[in-house]
Amino acid sequence: MLLAEMLPRQIDPATVACLYVPAAARRLGADWEADRISFIDVTLCTEKLHGLVRKVDELLSEVRSATGPSALVLVADAEQHTLGALVLALEMRLAGFSVMVRVAPMPRDLTLLMSGNRFDLALVSIGCTAALESGVGLVRTLRLLSRNGDMCIFVGGAIPVEDPLLLNETGADRVLRDVSALLSEYDACKGGHQLDRDRKRSQRSIVQSLLKGDGVDQ
Repeated sequence: MLLAEMLPRQIDPATVACLYVPAAARRLGADWEADRISFIDVTLCTEKLHGLVRKVDELLSEVRSATGPSALVLVADAEQHTLGALVLALEMRLAGFSVMVRVAPMPRDLTLLMSGNRFDLALVSIGCTAALESGVGLVRTLRLLSRNGDMCIFVGGAIPVEDPLLLNETGADRVLRDVSALLSEYDACKGGHQLDRDRKRSQRSIVQSLLKGDGVDQ
């Protein structure tokens, strides 16, 4: 009903999910902090927002196609909310990405997922300091499971930690706070990986030459 009421106002479903839902979530958070609404109200309203995002995702899946990179969105353990990750995944799908979302996956589940799928990038969502340790573990597992180290790993979310410190703590490739910067950050990450591979290939070539005696003064 909400989506139908928004259309005459020239507000499409994607805008509802990507702009109005986050605004409503922020309002819920502010009202909760100000003790204007109960925890039950927050829970019920958040679930309605979840349902709205899922409905928009279903509607748009009929008309969109994945033409861009494949992505894995992981929500760290100890997170209390997953709405942000769902909105992020929807925004990425609208941009042409193929996206899977997993919430607090166990290492075994992540291993099985990675063995049967190839991802160009992964995003680990960390919303609070209590989830930092879980986020670090997810990044380490992704590093171990990524094939040839080609997958770019991003961390982000609402965690109140400065980007340089968050990058150092997690060991990820990039910190991403705004999905609008994803494409440029992804291109930069891929370029960095290619430079690193070229550097290692050059180093191996030099070592092999030295071992053969090529170019070495006798």
